[in-house]
Amino acid sequence: MSYLKLGIILIYLFIISDNFSSIFAQSIYELKTRSTNVRPKYMKNNNDKFSSDLNLNSKISLRFLSGIYTSGSQKVNSSTSTIIWDRVGIGQSVFKLNTSISDDTYNLENKLIEISYTFGDEFSFTLGSRLVTTGKLTITSSDSEIFNSSNVNGYGYFSVLGIEFGNFEILAGFQYSSYVYTEFDTESTTAYWSSFEDSGGLYVMGIGLAFE
Repeated sequence: MSYLKLGIILIYLFIISDNFSSIFAQSIYELKTRSTNVRPKYMKNNNDKFSSDLNLNSKISLRFLSGIYTSGSQKVNSSTSTIIWDRVGIGQSVFKLNTSISDDTYNLENKLIEISYTFGDEFSFTLGSRLVTTGKLTITSSDSEIFNSSNVNGYGYFSVLGIEFGNFEILAGFQYSSYVYTEFDTESTTAYWSSFEDSGGLYVMGIGLAFE
């Protein structure tokens, strides 16, 4: 009898343990199923929100401006390319000057980097600052002596008004810059040029393309 009771008890414990294992396994499966059913939905909602936010803040504008000024022997021209992403813009300008002063001829070219911020949408107003990064100046004196310099420092500012027509913009603005050249190289042994400093403003016009 004792062996029979012991066998019955062992069989009962085995059945209980097997049922418990099945229930436990089923609980884990249901938990995983519920987790996998809920989590993708949660992640999908977040991704949709992120995508919608990204679409709302993805306006890009490309702008091209130029200006020319001519008076007597002086000729000035400037060309600017700018990209604007969510109102913050970065661009590059090329400024050229050809002029004669007291029979001396000046030819220079400056490259500037620009940073700006734009207010408004259909009617926009842009303010920015500019910095001369590189340049080259050649001075030819009345005695045909040549002086060269690429050591330049300068800064400036600008403003632009814009009107949108669909994906296009009509632009009008004003650019100002001030710069100084030093450390001139020359083959002359009788003359020396210490520095050349200049400043001025130029009106520019251009067009833009906007993408969303």
